[in-house]
Amino acid sequence: MINSMQKVGFVLFLSGTVLFGFMHLAIALYIPHLRGWSDPPGKLVIVLNDIVGWTPYILSITFMVVGALTVFYCLWAKRMYEEEGKVEDDPV
Repeated sequence: MINSMQKVGFVLFLSGTVLFGFMHLAIALYIPHLRGWSDPPGKLVIVLNDIVGWTPYILSITFMVVGALTVFYCLWAKRMYEEEGKVEDDPV
């Protein structure tokens, strides 16, 4: 079970990273078409509002955080099982 959770964590972290990269690519491609921006929100916020990119941007950060926490939890749980002498065999 821990190994399968760890794989899910890796997939979440990787998909969040890829989505984050694609969002920054979309932002970089849209900036030349930007007419103007005000200084307090900045270019990033203006572009995210124009391309309606807040949902995937926040989702990518959420995927990365949840994936990293899942991987760290699985590594911690494996270490605790090994210290107790209970090595869990996961066939998956």
